[in-house]
Amino acid sequence: MKKYLVDSDILIYFLKGQREAVQKLSEIPIDNLYISRINYTELLYGAYNSARVTQNLKIIEPFLENFTVLEFTKASSIIFAKEKARLKKNGNIIADMDLMIASIAIENNCTLISNNIKHFNRVQNLELAQKLL
Repeated sequence: MKKYLVDSDILIYFLKGQREAVQKLSEIPIDNLYISRINYTELLYGAYNSARVTQNLKIIEPFLENFTVLEFTKASSIIFAKEKARLKKNGNIIADMDLMIASIAIENNCTLISNNIKHFNRVQNLELAQKLL
């Protein structure tokens, strides 16, 4: 059973009803789709930072409940630290939150579904889905 970790950009496209995102994610059984605690937090932040907090939370909170949430664990921390050091030495650093998401995906043997392929391509041992949109 192939497991997929869905990045925040794709979750947002899905919530906005972007046809290709809805179609592609709908083809994958929900039991094979995961989100990280980081993505969960990013979507909640988006709602709290919006002009329509209550309305957005009424959409986002039940949506997030559909997914198994993968946590940032000790193993994720080790992957993160090693990879950040490697990236820094090569002058290819990426944002910490994105590296945390990638570390969670690696730890849990998930393929990451994100539109930010160029960014995540820098991370070793991270399996990326082909660009969705």
